[in-house]
Amino acid sequence: MKTMTRSVHTTPADPQELRLTRLARHLGRASLRRCPNCGGGGLFRRWIVMHETCPRCHLKLDRGEADYFIGSFTVNFVVAELLICAGALAGILLTWPAVPWDALKWGLMAAIVPAPVLFYPFAKTIWLAIDLTFRPLTLADLAGHGENLPPESGEEPHPLPPEARPAFPPGIGGD
Repeated sequence: MKTMTRSVHTTPADPQELRLTRLARHLGRASLRRCPNCGGGGLFRRWIVMHETCPRCHLKLDRGEADYFIGSFTVNFVVAELLICAGALAGILLTWPAVPWDALKWGLMAAIVPAPVLFYPFAKTIWLAIDLTFRPLTLADLAGHGENLPPESGEEPHPLPPEARPAFPPGIGGD
């Protein structure tokens, strides 16, 4: 009987892209509501209204996926729930053995309402930091990096960078 072997070619991730120091740097910047890429501030117009790009490095703060908000929603939800659990544990440990269960219940219910709103901008920047760590920055993630600006001649810009443009014979399609 003849056995077939399949070779699976996998490319390991670049160790420079997935270093823990890179993740720590991104998360440190994001936890201060700063751009995880450059550390610049001013990402928010109001508490929960984010600019489209970083004012310093011009990183698009929404990386262009239709469901990109789900990541920050998940971060916000998990952190708000962990804060409530930590509050419940602290309340129980500090008042043991005479735990005021009703006061603890109503206090935690009152805290769960503002917690996600207060943490929202941090969740947005933390998710961006996580995303930048696992999906490194490309030119397409930067607004106004050159290819989307009209050329000096006044012609419309080509939608693709030069290396991605299809090669057409002279006189047929193309530029």
